[in-house]
Amino acid sequence: MFSFMEMLKSLAPFFTAAVVIVLSPFVKERIPYAVSNYLVSTFNMWLARFCTPHITVVIEEKGELKSNQIYEAAKAHLHTLISDSTKPKRFKVSKEDRQTESTIDIIKDVEVIDYFREIKLKWKLRTEKEEYRYSPTKKYFELSFDKGYEMDVLDSYLDDIVDRYERIQKEDKVVRIYTCKEKNRDRVVYPEKDRDRNVNWSYVNLEHSATIEKLAMNPEQKEMLKDDLDRFLGGKDLYNKVGKSWKRGYLLYGPPGTGKSSLIAAMANYVKFNIYDLNLTAGLSNEDLRSILLSTTDRSILVIEDVDCCTKFYDKEKKHYTFTQSGLLNIMDGLWSSCGDERIIVFTTNHKDQLDPALLRPGRMDVHVHMSYCTMDGFKILASNYLNIEADHQLYRQIEGLLENVEVTPAEIAEELLKSGGTDVVLGGLVKFLEQKTLQKAKAAELKELLKSDDNTDVDVEGFVKFLKQEKLKNAKAAEAEQLLKIDHTYVDVDVDVEGLVKLFKQKKLEDAKAAETVQVNIQKNQN
Repeated sequence: MFSFMEMLKSLAPFFTAAVVIVLSPFVKERIPYAVSNYLVSTFNMWLARFCTPHITVVIEEKGELKSNQIYEAAKAHLHTLISDSTKPKRFKVSKEDRQTESTIDIIKDVEVIDYFREIKLKWKLRTEKEEYRYSPTKKYFELSFDKGYEMDVLDSYLDDIVDRYERIQKEDKVVRIYTCKEKNRDRVVYPEKDRDRNVNWSYVNLEHSATIEKLAMNPEQKEMLKDDLDRFLGGKDLYNKVGKSWKRGYLLYGPPGTGKSSLIAAMANYVKFNIYDLNLTAGLSNEDLRSILLSTTDRSILVIEDVDCCTKFYDKEKKHYTFTQSGLLNIMDGLWSSCGDERIIVFTTNHKDQLDPALLRPGRMDVHVHMSYCTMDGFKILASNYLNIEADHQLYRQIEGLLENVEVTPAEIAEELLKSGGTDVVLGGLVKFLEQKTLQKAKAAELKELLKSDDNTDVDVEGFVKFLKQEKLKNAKAAEAEQLLKIDHTYVDVDVDVEGLVKLFKQKKLEDAKAAETVQVNIQKNQN
């Protein structure tokens, strides 16, 4: 049965037409034009007020400074709605690698119908190009419903969508990794009021199976890290009580290949936080850093890798886009850092000693995690992961002795364990690899001792050996280097002729001295 109001709404167009047809001759003959025009306008306003059936609510993608949570919740709700119920007339389907099922989603300007307490709700996704050429496209939802249901929709329907979205995010969260799309600031200048709205993140699902338990780290170190993360997750009341921002800073430091990136992925999988990967070398200003911080969501990990390299970009010649150290410190523990909850900031570096002490203090980098070369404990974890070895193996004692005398990263060990063959074959190959590394270390030490006899020979021995190994006779001087190197094609390792290398260094030094003397003589001749 139709209600009286529904009947009135349906008859409103016909009623308007009838009134106009009947009264038009009378109005024209008896009432002046100005008065009749006013009456018609007033009548139309009354009709629009009481007979227009719908109210439309606009839900923008971004707020003034941060993302709009209602928009994200509505997006997830509509995705579920069209996947589980009747499809709209037009929708899009996509499927990425590793996805088991296709993804169905809405497209712009297509109406999607939903019902709540017998209220019919109409959703539409709209897009609008901003005034500035390189600014991102503005997105928003339009939600339309009948008048009289404003309280039901705003106080119950939307709240229910947001609550369900938050619950799903916590219980069954797919971890994502975000990267910030660079803005072309050389060709466009954004107005100050729009700067914080123009951070544009793209993401993929984090398909990384790393867990803290599987990492080649000291067991006590892993337990410490998990305990610290657990205390942070449950520390909301404590942080509020002491008046601190609910955030935590971690510094992961150590040589390349020791598992810093894997640890970040393991931390994200453990706490179920999204990762925001921030590249500080991309010409960012202090304002950009602030905007990026505000555009990240709560319950997220902000990653700044190789922070020691980033500090080298404090260049006065790049005044326009280069951030300052104070700008970096401000996002770590300044006033702007308090705009958000449950945030983790992770820094990585290969050279902790090169960092400014101001970056290292508690409140900025609260926990320092040393990622060391592979130990026997770490090796056993790798052997369990790659070879399914749970008990001790007959080669373990020999491997342990070699690991104590050589610096090898977990990444190098993992590469050896990936080679084909049975367990005995793979571990035997690892023993040969470690023995070769030990021999290289001994050769380098012998070379250093020989060079000590000549105080004027200043050379980075290890660097030179690595250079010869990497080049592998690639350039025009390869023939000379070939006489000094004997390459084992099985392991691609370098056996250095120490005495020949010393002679080469001294000969090169003599040539440089003669060249410098010749240049000095020519300068004196020109002066005379």
